[in-house]
Amino acid sequence: MVKQLEYMVCPLCGRNRIIETKRKGRIGWPDGRPFSLHTTALLQIRQGGGKKAEGGAGGYRGSAPGSGFHLVDGLTLQEMIDQGGYEDLIEGLKQQILLVIRQGVRIGWITKEDLGLLT
Repeated sequence: MVKQLEYMVCPLCGRNRIIETKRKGRIGWPDGRPFSLHTTALLQIRQGGGKKAEGGAGGYRGSAPGSGFHLVDGLTLQEMIDQGGYEDLIEGLKQQILLVIRQGVRIGWITKEDLGLLT
């Protein structure tokens, strides 16, 4: 039998992520630090961490796992607006958010009361 996995698709960007893994458990929405348009870096600048050294000897090792891409800087939405150069991305994000809200209202998932909480 072929194993099937469940993925969740982001309605804003279209990327998908597996719902549950043995290592990380079930995905969830941010609870301790939710996304904030005022403080969260919407545009993130990351730098590759390279390979971890084996045995703590320093340097990079070919078979060692990578340490990922580390956040080195970022811009909030307001900073992106103020700096300029991101107008197409910002407008695209806005239109996608509005589309998701309109469709959510249409199917009854988002109520007018919910929208009152957004102000």
